Amino acid sequence: MASLEQNSTTQAPEWFGSAARGIAFFPVMMSAYAVFYAAWWPFAWGYAGSGVFALVVVLAAVFIARGVAQIRHASSFPNNRNDEDQRLGKTMGLLNSVTHPIWMLGSIILLAFGEGRWVLPLMVFVIGAHFVPMARILGRRIDYVLGPVAMVGAIIAGVLALDPQVSWLVVFAVAGIGGAVATLCYAVYMARAYRRLCERAVVPFPLTASVPKPR
Repeated sequence: MASLEQNSTTQAPEWFGSAARGIAFFPVMMSAYAVFYAAWWPFAWGYAGSGVFALVVVLAAVFIARGVAQIRHASSFPNNRNDEDQRLGKTMGLLNSVTHPIWMLGSIILLAFGEGRWVLPLMVFVIGAHFVPMARILGRRIDYVLGPVAMVGAIIAGVLALDPQVSWLVVFAVAGIGGAVATLCYAVYMARAYRRLCERAVVPFPLTASVPKPR
């Protein structure tokens, strides 16, 4: 049985703080990505795009608030990293160090050759593709689903980009659909994952101030 660490009046398994920190921030990060992906819709599709973009902003605000609450909650517990946590951290660091430079350098090259309409499809495709190895590394099957969702949006946008009659704003907006859907779904999933983690550790979320019992 795992030993317990004392945090104020709340007890938690010693592994909880590290595990909670590892996922607490995801709703914030995914919400930021979703807003960026959806930001092209008003320019491409006018009032209709603006309305859906506004909905994404509202959802993002909700998930950011939830993510901030999770981060504060997780920081209330000791961060006892074990060997597995360190291994996962190094593996994910290696994956990110390969993935993000691909789309960043690719974007610079595309812009240098006057092919900026391909930038967001490239970015969304590469980020979607990196969800697949993430699924294996972290043991999360949802990544196998959401990664291809983003990639499909990027591929459709790429097909549109082949037609010079299609505005680059429409290309970006279509790529953004796949990215926004994937990231918002991921924000939902990670918020639920944090709740399940708290339930498994028998830790209340949010923490409630203890009320002295009357004698």
